[in-house]
Amino acid sequence: MFSSIPTPTVSMGRIVLLVLATLALAGCESMSAPECKVADWYRVGLGDGAGGERESRIADYTEDCAKVGIKPDAPLYRRGWDAGIAQFCTAANGWREGVQGHSGKSSVCLGQAGYPAFSHYFEAGLQVYRVNEQMQLNARESYRLQQRLESTKSDEEAKNLRQDLRHLDREQLQLRNYLIQLQMLTP
Repeated sequence: MFSSIPTPTVSMGRIVLLVLATLALAGCESMSAPECKVADWYRVGLGDGAGGERESRIADYTEDCAKVGIKPDAPLYRRGWDAGIAQFCTAANGWREGVQGHSGKSSVCLGQAGYPAFSHYFEAGLQVYRVNEQMQLNARESYRLQQRLESTKSDEEAKNLRQDLRHLDREQLQLRNYLIQLQMLTP
């Protein structure tokens, strides 16, 4: 019934490229002209600080808003950012940022009252992230070795592949145990 209606063929690669291009262009502007005109600079700073953004982000707003003749209120932004960064620089946020592998957030709390706890838990969370990454690499390598083992005709190669697989299994067990220990550090 619908087979006579022509359907356009768009490759998945083209769709992905289009989405990425759109996101890249959207990422070039920190604030739109309408947003510049109605911005509450205290709230903008508060949101940026609470989100772990660097205080220097005000420079991006200054550049974008200058295009429409708006100059951000930097002192008001700074007061908001100070309040927001105090909310961000906590042990729980340090852990969350580390576990997610957001290494760019490691120094945003430097000089803040919450820095020692944030930094400690950030590093512990980053260890969790790294262990998970290694476990994923090991799982992929184990799969690859298993595929080779199934297709090999050589007894010697099969023996070596089984040995490599046992080694990976032992490493995975050690990593799982280490991960359990790390997760007990959750604030």
